[in-house]
Order: sequence, then structure tokens, then C-alpha cells
Amino acid sequence: MAEESARVKAEDAFAPETLEAAKKLLTKRFKFIKKPDESLKRLARLGVRRVAADMVANPHRYERLEAESPLPDVLPLDPLDILRHDHQLPALPQVFLELQQAISSRSNSADDLAEIISQDPGLTAFLLRMVNSAFYSLPMQIDTISRAVTVVGVNQLSTLAVGTSVMSLFKDVPADVINMEQFWKHSICCGLIARRLCRITGQGDPERAFVSGLLHDIGQLILLQVEPERATAVHAHARAKDVVLFAEEKALLGFDHATLGGMLLRKWNFPYILVSAVLEHHQPKAGHKEAEPLLVHCAETIATGLGVGSSGEFFVQPPSPEVWDSMHFTPELMDEMVEDLDEELEEAFSILIEQ
Repeated sequence: MAEESARVKAEDAFAPETLEAAKKLLTKRFKFIKKPDESLKRLARLGVRRVAADMVANPHRYERLEAESPLPDVLPLDPLDILRHDHQLPALPQVFLELQQAISSRSNSADDLAEIISQDPGLTAFLLRMVNSAFYSLPMQIDTISRAVTVVGVNQLSTLAVGTSVMSLFKDVPADVINMEQFWKHSICCGLIARRLCRITGQGDPERAFVSGLLHDIGQLILLQVEPERATAVHAHARAKDVVLFAEEKALLGFDHATLGGMLLRKWNFPYILVSAVLEHHQPKAGHKEAEPLLVHCAETIATGLGVGSSGEFFVQPPSPEVWDSMHFTPELMDEMVEDLDEELEEAFSILIEQ
């Protein structure tokens, strides 16, 4: 009863027309989810509140985009053609390559890893901020990378360092092509939710879950950076037809951004689990031994349902019933998933974007 009273009170904080507009938008956003369970219904209600608040704070984000007429033609593309042209892809920093070697070599010690990271002042400062933030909520202050590696763990800090260092590679994507702030907010939110799911369900590894969520839409950035006109044309088609973006990518290009992202991470020799999580975040394969692809799949649904940021996809993807059921979601668990999320997201965003 108290919970229902709090919900009514929260909705009363918005003007009726704002709340109605938010409900209308969420109804459309969830249109491909035909038989929502109680947890998905709770997610939609939580999304209404978040979107209503954002409509008040940022009304320009909800101005209706006029579809191009006629829609531009889109020719199919071979994703291997993108990956074969190394000069078009972001250049991997030396510290990234050395970290990759350290991860794959079991002979490297905590001191070896600390030495590699310490060569990059920006990465060092970022990791220390992350370790000392609410992301870990450690009882003591960590002031050196050596100490961070000891406290957090070699594999955990390696995964975090490699995954987050990728963000700096995409600072040249034109602002008129995609709003990078909104893109990374969505991606960071997906990572935080995947990490929360990991901790709540006891499945997977928290750092791998976070990095998997953080990078799940990296294929979007590659496509927008290398083929901006073709990528924006696909977005225009998806908006005009009111269809799921990744399905329209497959129809027009012959592949989707999840496939391209997974192929890129494989080319960069990322761990198999991270590759799988990115490759399958829309349609996970059955029988996974590792949890991260499943965690990211569910986190993507939740982050989009809440309306946090945007990667260009408007609609909430219908989650795999088997995967969704395996998480044992309830309305109460959905509330727990988003409790204090805004505060955690704001802190993580400030750390990651300012690195």
C-alpha cells in the first residue's frame, strides 16, 4: 500500500500533459513486447517517471523528427570490408596492446600490470578515480595502481582498463551524426545494470559484465565513423518505418551493429566472453556457459525501457523469454535494479567521460 502511495505521489509531481506524453511515448517504445510479465510492466512504469522528468528538464530531446522524404537508398555492405581497412579504424594505443598481452599471458604479475598502466597518466588517473568511487565502495583510499591491482584483482582491473580505454578511440564521431553524450550514457547505464544483475543473481563477473554492457553498441560507433551517410540513412529508414533498428540494419546492410561490434572486438583479440556479449546482445544463443551475454541482453532491455541516453534505438527489444525468465525478475527486483541508479550513473559518467 505504501509503495502504491509513493508511486501516485511521484506521478502527481508532473503536469498531467507531461505525464500523458510520457505514457504515450513509453507505450510506443514497448510496442514490440507483446506479452509483458509483471516485471516488464513495472519497468514501463519506471520508464514513464524517468521520461516525464527528462521531458521537463530537456524538452528539446522530444521534438519530433521529420522523416526524410524520399528515404535515401542504402546499399548492402560486407562488414569484412570495414575491418580490412585498418586505416579507417581507430588506432589502438600502445598501452592497450600491452594490456592485451598481459591479460593473455598468465606469467604477468600484479606488478607487471601496474607498470603497464602507470605508463599512461590518463588511464592511471581514471582507474584510481573508479576504484575510489561508489563503483567499488571500498573502506579505504587507494592511491597507487599497485594497491588498486592488489585490492581489486589482476583480471578485474585488466578487464576494466582494456574495456574503458576503448572509449577514448571514438572522440571524432561527428556530433551531427550522433549525440555522443547520450550514446555513452546509454552504454554506461547498460554496463551498470549488467553489473547489478551479476551481483544480484550471482552469475558472471562484475567487471566483465560492466565492460560488456559498456561496449555492447560499439558496432554503432564503427559504422557511424566509417560509413556515416549509410549509417544515418539506416537510422532514417528505421524511424520512418517504426521498426527496430538492428532488424532494419540486417534488412538494408545485410548485418547489424552487434555483428560488426563482435567482429571488431575479435579482431582486437578481446576475451571471448566480451566478444560474445557484444555479438549477441540482441539475440543471445541458447546454452551459454558464461553469463555475461545474458546479463547484457537483459540490461539492454532495461536501459532502453528506462529511456537512459540513446544509441539510436528507440524501441525496447523483446527479451528472450528463456533468458529473461532465468533472471527470476519480479517487480520488486526491478525496483532494486534502478534504486540509486541515477547517482551511480552520474558518478560513473563523470569519471569515464573526463578520463
